[in-house]
Amino acid sequence: VDLGKGWRGGRVASLAACMPIIDELVSPDASVVVVGADHIFDESMLQEAASIDLSGDGDEACVLVEFDLNGMCGLPASTVFCATRPLHGADRIYNIGPDLETYSGIEAGLIVFLPATLRKLADQGRGEVRVANLLSEVARRGTLRMLKTEGRTWFSVETEASAEFTSNGLRHCGQDYVLADGKKVHLVGLPRKLETSPSDGGEWAEFSVEKWRSAVYTAKSFFQDLFVDTTDFIGKLCDELGGCSEGGPLVVEVGCGTGEALLPLMDRARYTCGVDFNPHFVEFCRQNVPQEHQERVRHIIGDAQELNTLLKNELPPAWVDENRSKIAICVGNTIGIMPPEVRKNVYEQMKLLAGVHGYMVVVYWNGNRFGDAVQNFYHKNPQLCGKFTGECIDLDTCTLTTPSGYCTHWTKPEEARAIFEKEVGAEVTALLEKGNGVLVAGRMSNIDMEARV
Repeated sequence: VDLGKGWRGGRVASLAACMPIIDELVSPDASVVVVGADHIFDESMLQEAASIDLSGDGDEACVLVEFDLNGMCGLPASTVFCATRPLHGADRIYNIGPDLETYSGIEAGLIVFLPATLRKLADQGRGEVRVANLLSEVARRGTLRMLKTEGRTWFSVETEASAEFTSNGLRHCGQDYVLADGKKVHLVGLPRKLETSPSDGGEWAEFSVEKWRSAVYTAKSFFQDLFVDTTDFIGKLCDELGGCSEGGPLVVEVGCGTGEALLPLMDRARYTCGVDFNPHFVEFCRQNVPQEHQERVRHIIGDAQELNTLLKNELPPAWVDENRSKIAICVGNTIGIMPPEVRKNVYEQMKLLAGVHGYMVVVYWNGNRFGDAVQNFYHKNPQLCGKFTGECIDLDTCTLTTPSGYCTHWTKPEEARAIFEKEVGAEVTALLEKGNGVLVAGRMSNIDMEARV
Protein backbone atom coordinates (compact mmCIF):
# COMPACT_ATOMS: atom_id res chain seq x y z
CA VAL A 1 0.00 0.00 0.00
CA ASP A 2 1.73 3.16 -1.20
CA LEU A 3 0.44 6.18 0.67
CA GLY A 4 2.66 8.63 -1.18
CA LYS A 5 5.89 10.43 -0.39
CA GLY A 6 4.24 13.28 1.51
CA TRP A 7 2.08 11.09 3.76
CA ARG A 8 1.77 12.54 7.27
CA GLY A 9 -1.27 10.64 8.53
CA GLY A 10 0.41 8.86 11.42
CA ARG A 11 0.50 5.22 12.45
CA VAL A 12 -3.22 4.69 13.06
CA ALA A 13 -4.25 6.22 9.75
CA SER A 14 -1.55 4.19 7.98
CA LEU A 15 -2.88 0.94 9.47
CA ALA A 16 -6.44 1.93 8.61
CA ALA A 17 -5.39 2.44 4.99
CA CYS A 18 -4.00 -1.12 4.96
CA MET A 19 -7.20 -2.78 6.20
CA PRO A 20 -8.68 -3.65 2.76
CA ILE A 21 -5.63 -5.69 1.78
CA ILE A 22 -5.39 -7.23 5.29
CA ASP A 23 -9.04 -8.30 5.07
CA GLU A 24 -8.31 -9.85 1.68
CA LEU A 25 -5.09 -11.72 2.52
CA VAL A 26 -5.19 -12.54 6.25
CA SER A 27 -7.54 -15.09 7.84
CA PRO A 28 -9.44 -14.00 10.99
CA ASP A 29 -7.48 -16.36 13.30
CA ALA A 30 -4.05 -15.40 11.90
CA SER A 31 -1.83 -12.64 13.30
CA VAL A 32 -0.49 -9.46 11.75
CA VAL A 33 2.97 -8.20 12.78
CA VAL A 34 3.30 -4.42 12.66
CA VAL A 35 6.91 -3.25 12.39
CA GLY A 36 7.75 0.43 12.74
CA ALA A 37 9.60 1.70 9.67
CA ASP A 38 11.92 3.75 11.91
CA HIS A 39 13.04 0.65 13.89
CA ILE A 40 15.47 -2.19 13.22
CA PHE A 41 15.13 -5.54 15.02
CA ASP A 42 17.20 -8.64 15.55
CA GLU A 43 15.90 -11.26 13.10
CA SER A 44 15.00 -13.69 15.91
CA MET A 45 12.54 -11.18 17.39
CA LEU A 46 10.75 -10.85 14.05
CA GLN A 47 10.61 -14.63 13.71
CA GLU A 48 9.24 -15.03 17.23
CA ALA A 49 6.63 -12.34 16.64
CA ALA A 50 5.56 -13.98 13.37
CA SER A 51 5.06 -17.34 15.12
CA ILE A 52 2.76 -16.00 17.83
CA ASP A 53 -0.71 -17.53 17.86
CA LEU A 54 -2.95 -14.97 19.54
CA SER A 55 -6.32 -16.53 18.77
CA GLY A 56 -5.31 -19.88 20.24
CA ASP A 57 -4.84 -18.31 23.68
CA GLY A 58 -7.73 -15.87 23.50
CA ASP A 59 -5.47 -12.81 23.34
CA GLU A 60 -6.02 -9.75 21.16
CA ALA A 61 -2.54 -8.29 20.75
CA CYS A 62 1.11 -8.65 21.79
CA VAL A 63 3.71 -5.91 22.36
CA LEU A 64 7.51 -6.08 22.36
CA VAL A 65 8.79 -4.69 25.67
CA GLU A 66 12.26 -3.50 26.68
CA PHE A 67 13.03 -3.79 30.41
CA ASP A 68 16.65 -2.65 30.45
CA LEU A 69 15.97 0.99 31.35
CA ASN A 70 19.01 1.72 33.50
CA GLY A 71 20.53 4.99 32.43
CA MET A 72 17.83 5.58 29.84
CA CYS A 73 16.91 9.25 29.84
CA GLY A 74 15.73 11.94 27.44
CA LEU A 75 12.89 9.76 26.17
CA PRO A 76 10.62 11.65 23.75
CA ALA A 77 7.04 12.52 24.65
CA SER A 78 5.86 9.80 22.27
CA THR A 79 7.38 7.02 24.44
CA VAL A 80 4.82 4.39 25.47
CA PHE A 81 5.37 2.85 28.92
CA CYS A 82 4.34 -0.66 30.00
CA ALA A 83 3.33 -2.00 33.41
CA THR A 84 3.70 -5.75 33.31
CA ARG A 85 2.69 -7.34 36.61
CA PRO A 86 -1.08 -7.61 37.21
CA LEU A 87 -1.12 -8.75 40.83
CA HIS A 88 2.15 -10.59 40.28
CA GLY A 89 1.31 -11.79 36.75
CA ALA A 90 4.39 -11.08 34.65
CA ASP A 91 3.44 -12.74 31.37
CA ARG A 92 1.35 -9.91 30.02
CA ILE A 93 0.84 -6.19 30.13
CA TYR A 94 -1.83 -4.88 32.49
CA ASN A 95 -1.41 -1.17 31.72
CA ILE A 96 0.14 0.73 28.83
CA GLY A 97 0.31 4.37 27.81
CA PRO A 98 2.48 7.48 27.48
CA ASP A 99 1.58 8.86 30.92
CA LEU A 100 2.08 5.99 33.39
CA GLU A 101 3.63 7.04 36.68
CA THR A 102 4.80 3.51 37.52
CA TYR A 103 6.12 1.15 34.86
CA SER A 104 8.68 -1.55 34.27
CA GLY A 105 9.36 -1.31 30.53
CA ILE A 106 8.77 0.60 27.32
CA GLU A 107 7.09 -0.44 24.10
CA ALA A 108 9.84 -1.20 21.58
CA GLY A 109 8.04 -0.63 18.28
CA LEU A 110 6.89 -4.17 17.40
CA ILE A 111 3.22 -5.13 17.83
CA VAL A 112 1.27 -8.24 16.86
CA PHE A 113 -2.48 -7.90 16.24
CA LEU A 114 -5.41 -10.08 15.40
CA PRO A 115 -7.17 -8.72 12.29
CA ALA A 116 -10.28 -8.02 14.39
CA THR A 117 -8.21 -5.90 16.79
CA LEU A 118 -6.70 -3.98 13.89
CA ARG A 119 -10.21 -3.39 12.55
CA LYS A 120 -11.23 -1.81 15.88
CA LEU A 121 -8.15 0.40 15.70
CA ALA A 122 -8.93 1.41 12.13
CA ASP A 123 -12.53 2.26 13.02
CA GLN A 124 -11.38 4.40 15.95
CA GLY A 125 -8.70 5.98 13.78
CA ARG A 126 -11.21 8.24 12.10
CA GLY A 127 -10.87 10.49 15.15
CA GLU A 128 -7.95 11.59 17.29
CA VAL A 129 -6.59 8.31 18.65
CA ARG A 130 -3.24 6.62 19.29
CA VAL A 131 -2.36 2.95 19.07
CA ALA A 132 -1.65 3.04 22.81
CA ASN A 133 -5.27 4.03 23.49
CA LEU A 134 -6.57 0.80 21.99
CA LEU A 135 -3.80 -1.26 23.61
CA SER A 136 -4.76 0.20 26.99
CA GLU A 137 -8.31 -1.10 26.53
CA VAL A 138 -6.98 -4.52 25.53
CA ALA A 139 -4.70 -4.56 28.60
CA ARG A 140 -7.63 -3.84 30.92
CA ARG A 141 -9.37 -6.90 29.53
CA GLY A 142 -6.32 -9.03 30.39
CA THR A 143 -5.68 -9.98 26.75
CA LEU A 144 -2.53 -7.98 25.94
CA ARG A 145 0.45 -10.34 25.79
CA MET A 146 4.10 -9.39 26.13
CA LEU A 147 7.14 -10.33 24.05
CA LYS A 148 10.45 -9.59 25.78
CA THR A 149 13.54 -8.30 23.98
CA GLU A 150 15.69 -10.42 26.36
CA GLY A 151 18.88 -8.58 25.45
CA ARG A 152 18.41 -8.86 21.69
CA THR A 153 19.28 -5.91 19.51
CA TRP A 154 16.69 -3.35 18.49
CA PHE A 155 16.93 0.38 17.96
CA SER A 156 15.26 3.37 16.41
CA VAL A 157 16.84 4.70 13.25
CA GLU A 158 18.55 8.00 14.02
CA THR A 159 18.25 10.80 11.53
CA GLU A 160 19.68 14.27 11.86
CA ALA A 161 16.20 15.60 12.55
CA SER A 162 15.38 13.03 15.23
CA ALA A 163 18.75 13.55 16.94
CA GLU A 164 18.10 17.28 17.10
CA PHE A 165 14.61 16.61 18.49
CA THR A 166 16.06 14.45 21.28
CA SER A 167 18.79 16.99 22.04
CA ASN A 168 16.26 19.79 22.36
CA GLY A 169 14.14 17.61 24.61
CA LEU A 170 17.07 16.98 26.94
CA ARG A 171 17.73 20.71 27.23
CA HIS A 172 14.18 21.24 28.51
CA CYS A 173 14.26 18.63 31.26
CA GLY A 174 16.49 18.15 34.27
CA GLN A 175 18.30 21.05 35.90
CA ASP A 176 21.51 23.05 35.81
CA TYR A 177 24.09 22.19 38.47
CA VAL A 178 27.37 23.85 39.46
CA LEU A 179 30.24 21.46 40.26
CA ALA A 180 32.81 22.13 43.00
CA ASP A 181 35.25 23.53 40.43
CA GLY A 182 32.66 26.01 39.20
CA LYS A 183 31.85 24.15 35.99
CA LYS A 184 28.19 24.18 35.01
CA VAL A 185 26.56 20.93 33.85
CA HIS A 186 23.02 19.92 32.97
CA LEU A 187 21.64 16.96 34.96
CA VAL A 188 18.90 14.76 33.52
CA GLY A 189 17.17 12.28 35.81
CA LEU A 190 16.28 8.62 35.39
CA PRO A 191 12.79 7.50 34.34
CA ARG A 192 10.04 8.61 36.70
CA LYS A 193 9.34 5.45 38.68
CA LEU A 194 10.37 1.90 37.95
CA GLU A 195 8.45 -1.08 39.26
CA THR A 196 10.58 -3.21 41.54
CA SER A 197 10.37 -6.63 43.09
CA PRO A 198 7.39 -7.21 45.39
CA SER A 199 9.86 -8.48 48.00
CA ASP A 200 11.03 -4.94 48.71
CA GLY A 201 7.59 -3.43 48.59
CA GLY A 202 8.25 -1.45 45.42
CA GLU A 203 5.33 -2.68 43.38
CA TRP A 204 2.81 -2.68 46.22
CA ALA A 205 3.93 0.72 47.43
CA GLU A 206 3.08 2.23 44.02
CA PHE A 207 -0.05 0.18 43.25
CA SER A 208 -2.83 2.63 42.37
CA VAL A 209 -6.13 2.86 44.21
CA GLU A 210 -8.01 2.38 40.94
CA LYS A 211 -6.21 -0.86 40.07
CA TRP A 212 -6.64 -2.25 43.57
CA ARG A 213 -10.33 -1.39 43.83
CA SER A 214 -10.87 -2.92 40.39
CA ALA A 215 -9.31 -6.15 41.70
CA VAL A 216 -11.45 -5.95 44.86
CA TYR A 217 -14.57 -5.51 42.72
CA THR A 218 -13.63 -8.54 40.63
CA ALA A 219 -13.25 -10.66 43.76
CA LYS A 220 -16.26 -9.28 45.57
CA SER A 221 -18.94 -11.67 44.30
CA PHE A 222 -16.84 -14.77 45.02
CA PHE A 223 -15.82 -13.64 48.51
CA GLN A 224 -18.91 -11.68 49.57
CA ASP A 225 -19.98 -14.20 52.21
CA LEU A 226 -16.45 -14.35 53.62
CA PHE A 227 -16.43 -10.56 53.94
CA VAL A 228 -19.59 -10.75 56.09
CA ASP A 229 -18.23 -13.71 58.10
CA THR A 230 -14.97 -11.83 58.75
CA THR A 231 -16.80 -8.77 60.05
CA ASP A 232 -18.96 -10.92 62.31
CA PHE A 233 -15.99 -12.95 63.63
CA ILE A 234 -13.89 -9.91 64.53
CA GLY A 235 -16.90 -7.91 65.68
CA LYS A 236 -17.71 -10.50 68.36
CA LEU A 237 -14.15 -10.26 69.69
CA CYS A 238 -14.52 -6.48 69.86
CA ASP A 239 -17.80 -6.84 71.77
CA GLU A 240 -16.12 -9.22 74.22
CA LEU A 241 -13.38 -6.65 74.93
CA GLY A 242 -15.70 -3.70 75.47
CA GLY A 243 -16.82 -2.62 72.01
CA CYS A 244 -17.13 1.14 71.58
CA SER A 245 -17.01 1.92 75.31
CA GLU A 246 -14.28 4.07 76.80
CA GLY A 247 -12.35 0.95 77.75
CA GLY A 248 -12.98 -0.82 74.44
CA PRO A 249 -10.23 -2.22 72.20
CA LEU A 250 -7.97 -0.77 69.54
CA VAL A 251 -8.35 -2.70 66.28
CA VAL A 252 -5.33 -2.54 63.95
CA GLU A 253 -5.50 -3.93 60.42
CA VAL A 254 -2.22 -4.98 58.82
CA GLY A 255 -2.37 -4.36 55.06
CA CYS A 256 -5.57 -2.31 55.12
CA GLY A 257 -5.60 -1.66 51.36
CA THR A 258 -8.44 0.77 50.58
CA GLY A 259 -10.25 0.12 53.84
CA GLU A 260 -13.09 -2.23 52.93
CA ALA A 261 -12.53 -4.62 55.86
CA LEU A 262 -12.00 -1.96 58.54
CA LEU A 263 -14.99 0.21 57.67
CA PRO A 264 -17.75 -1.99 59.22
CA LEU A 265 -15.63 -2.49 62.36
CA MET A 266 -15.51 1.23 63.19
CA ASP A 267 -18.80 0.81 65.07
CA ARG A 268 -17.53 -2.24 66.98
CA ALA A 269 -14.33 -0.92 68.63
CA ARG A 270 -13.24 2.14 70.60
CA TYR A 271 -10.46 2.94 68.13
CA THR A 272 -9.50 1.55 64.72
CA CYS A 273 -6.29 1.97 62.74
CA GLY A 274 -5.29 0.78 59.28
CA VAL A 275 -1.63 0.24 58.37
CA ASP A 276 -0.27 -0.07 54.83
CA PHE A 277 2.98 0.96 53.16
CA ASN A 278 1.19 2.07 49.99
CA PRO A 279 0.74 5.84 50.44
CA HIS A 280 -1.99 5.95 47.75
CA PHE A 281 -4.11 3.49 49.75
CA VAL A 282 -3.58 5.29 53.04
CA GLU A 283 -4.49 8.66 51.56
CA PHE A 284 -7.63 7.17 50.01
CA CYS A 285 -8.63 5.70 53.37
CA ARG A 286 -8.04 8.98 55.17
CA GLN A 287 -10.28 10.82 52.73
CA ASN A 288 -13.09 8.29 53.05
CA VAL A 289 -13.51 7.91 56.83
CA PRO A 290 -17.17 8.64 57.67
CA GLN A 291 -17.59 11.96 59.44
CA GLU A 292 -18.98 10.38 62.60
CA HIS A 293 -15.81 8.26 63.02
CA GLN A 294 -13.18 10.92 62.28
CA GLU A 295 -12.02 11.24 65.90
CA ARG A 296 -11.60 7.50 66.48
CA VAL A 297 -10.01 6.30 63.23
CA ARG A 298 -6.46 6.61 61.87
CA HIS A 299 -4.66 5.29 58.80
CA ILE A 300 -0.88 5.34 58.78
CA ILE A 301 1.88 4.53 56.31
CA GLY A 302 4.46 2.08 57.55
CA ASP A 303 6.07 -1.34 57.65
CA ALA A 304 4.13 -3.94 59.66
CA GLN A 305 7.45 -5.57 60.55
CA GLU A 306 7.84 -2.60 62.93
CA LEU A 307 4.16 -2.51 63.88
CA ASN A 308 4.40 -1.90 67.62
CA THR A 309 6.98 0.87 67.32
CA LEU A 310 5.02 2.44 64.49
CA LEU A 311 1.80 2.56 66.51
CA LYS A 312 3.51 4.06 69.57
CA ASN A 313 5.05 6.78 67.42
CA GLU A 314 1.97 7.61 65.35
CA LEU A 315 -1.09 7.11 67.58
CA PRO A 316 -2.26 9.11 70.62
CA PRO A 317 -1.02 7.63 73.93
CA ALA A 318 -4.56 6.74 75.05
CA TRP A 319 -5.02 4.50 72.00
CA VAL A 320 -1.95 2.38 72.74
CA ASP A 321 -2.17 2.45 76.55
CA GLU A 322 -0.89 -0.85 77.94
CA ASN A 323 -4.19 -1.38 79.76
CA ARG A 324 -6.22 -1.17 76.54
CA SER A 325 -6.85 -4.46 74.75
CA LYS A 326 -5.60 -4.68 71.16
CA ILE A 327 -6.88 -6.73 68.25
CA ALA A 328 -4.40 -7.09 65.37
CA ILE A 329 -6.04 -8.37 62.18
CA CYS A 330 -4.80 -9.43 58.77
CA VAL A 331 -7.65 -10.53 56.48
CA GLY A 332 -8.37 -11.46 52.87
CA ASN A 333 -5.36 -13.80 52.60
CA THR A 334 -3.11 -10.70 52.73
CA ILE A 335 -0.62 -12.64 54.84
CA GLY A 336 -0.24 -15.11 51.97
CA ILE A 337 1.28 -12.62 49.53
CA MET A 338 4.03 -11.57 51.92
CA PRO A 339 7.55 -13.00 51.41
CA PRO A 340 8.25 -15.73 54.02
CA GLU A 341 10.70 -13.70 56.13
CA VAL A 342 8.38 -10.68 56.13
CA ARG A 343 5.43 -12.89 57.04
CA LYS A 344 7.33 -14.36 60.00
CA ASN A 345 8.14 -10.90 61.35
CA VAL A 346 4.58 -9.65 60.88
CA TYR A 347 3.15 -12.64 62.74
CA GLU A 348 5.48 -11.87 65.65
CA GLN A 349 4.50 -8.19 65.71
CA MET A 350 0.80 -9.06 65.69
CA LYS A 351 1.29 -11.51 68.56
CA LEU A 352 3.20 -8.90 70.58
CA LEU A 353 0.46 -6.33 70.01
CA ALA A 354 -2.27 -8.77 71.09
CA GLY A 355 -0.40 -9.81 74.23
CA VAL A 356 -2.25 -12.17 76.60
CA HIS A 357 -5.43 -10.10 76.83
CA GLY A 358 -6.08 -9.15 73.20
CA TYR A 359 -6.28 -11.11 69.95
CA MET A 360 -4.42 -11.58 66.71
CA VAL A 361 -6.75 -12.58 63.87
CA VAL A 362 -5.72 -13.97 60.51
CA VAL A 363 -8.21 -14.85 57.77
CA TYR A 364 -6.93 -17.41 55.28
CA TRP A 365 -8.60 -18.59 52.09
CA ASN A 366 -9.94 -22.08 52.72
CA GLY A 367 -7.90 -24.90 51.18
CA ASN A 368 -10.98 -27.13 51.20
CA ARG A 369 -12.50 -24.75 48.62
CA PHE A 370 -9.39 -24.47 46.48
CA GLY A 371 -10.74 -26.56 43.58
CA ASP A 372 -13.85 -24.42 43.34
CA ALA A 373 -11.73 -21.26 43.45
CA VAL A 374 -9.51 -22.43 40.58
CA GLN A 375 -12.52 -23.09 38.38
CA ASN A 376 -14.86 -20.28 39.34
CA PHE A 377 -12.51 -17.47 40.37
CA TYR A 378 -9.00 -17.67 38.93
CA HIS A 379 -9.95 -19.30 35.61
CA LYS A 380 -12.65 -16.68 35.05
CA ASN A 381 -10.38 -13.76 35.97
CA PRO A 382 -7.08 -14.15 34.04
CA GLN A 383 -6.32 -10.45 34.56
CA LEU A 384 -5.56 -11.30 38.19
CA CYS A 385 -3.18 -14.21 37.72
CA GLY A 386 -2.58 -14.78 34.00
CA LYS A 387 -3.75 -17.74 31.95
CA PHE A 388 -2.89 -21.23 33.19
CA THR A 389 -3.33 -24.91 32.46
CA GLY A 390 -3.88 -28.02 34.58
CA GLU A 391 -0.21 -28.58 35.39
CA CYS A 392 -0.17 -25.22 37.21
CA ILE A 393 -2.55 -26.57 39.85
CA ASP A 394 -1.35 -28.60 42.85
CA LEU A 395 -4.46 -29.92 44.57
CA ASP A 396 -2.42 -31.68 47.27
CA THR A 397 -0.86 -28.45 48.56
CA CYS A 398 -3.73 -26.18 47.41
CA THR A 399 -1.30 -24.05 45.43
CA LEU A 400 -1.71 -22.35 42.05
CA THR A 401 1.46 -21.23 40.27
CA THR A 402 0.82 -19.70 36.84
CA PRO A 403 3.29 -19.04 33.99
CA SER A 404 2.96 -15.34 34.79
CA GLY A 405 4.78 -15.85 38.09
CA TYR A 406 1.62 -15.46 40.18
CA CYS A 407 1.47 -17.88 43.12
CA THR A 408 -1.29 -18.34 45.66
CA HIS A 409 -1.70 -20.83 48.49
CA TRP A 410 -4.98 -21.71 50.16
CA THR A 411 -4.88 -22.95 53.74
CA LYS A 412 -6.81 -25.83 55.30
CA PRO A 413 -8.02 -25.56 58.92
CA GLU A 414 -5.46 -28.01 60.32
CA GLU A 415 -2.64 -26.12 58.61
CA ALA A 416 -3.92 -22.80 59.99
CA ARG A 417 -3.89 -24.20 63.52
CA ALA A 418 -0.36 -25.53 63.05
CA ILE A 419 0.83 -22.11 61.81
CA PHE A 420 -0.47 -20.40 64.95
CA GLU A 421 0.69 -23.02 67.43
CA LYS A 422 3.99 -24.18 65.94
CA GLU A 423 5.26 -21.32 63.72
CA VAL A 424 3.92 -18.30 65.58
CA GLY A 425 3.86 -19.80 69.05
CA ALA A 426 0.40 -18.41 69.73
CA GLU A 427 -2.45 -19.94 71.70
CA VAL A 428 -5.47 -20.56 69.42
CA THR A 429 -8.63 -19.22 71.06
CA ALA A 430 -11.02 -19.70 68.11
CA LEU A 431 -10.87 -21.36 64.70
CA LEU A 432 -13.79 -21.21 62.27
CA GLU A 433 -14.00 -22.86 58.86
CA LYS A 434 -16.80 -21.22 56.94
CA GLY A 435 -17.30 -21.07 53.18
CA ASN A 436 -14.21 -19.70 51.45
CA GLY A 437 -12.47 -18.78 54.69
CA VAL A 438 -10.55 -20.17 57.64
CA LEU A 439 -10.75 -17.58 60.42
CA VAL A 440 -8.30 -17.94 63.32
CA ALA A 441 -7.99 -15.94 66.53
CA GLY A 442 -5.14 -16.35 68.97
CA ARG A 443 -2.96 -14.56 71.48
CA MET A 444 0.33 -14.78 73.27
CA SER A 445 0.38 -17.63 75.77
CA ASN A 446 1.04 -16.96 79.46
CA ILE A 447 4.14 -19.15 79.20
CA ASP A 448 5.45 -17.02 76.33
CA MET A 449 4.72 -13.82 78.26
CA GLU A 450 6.49 -15.10 81.38
CA ALA A 451 9.50 -16.13 79.30
CA ARG A 452 9.70 -12.62 77.82
CA VAL A 453 9.47 -11.00 81.22
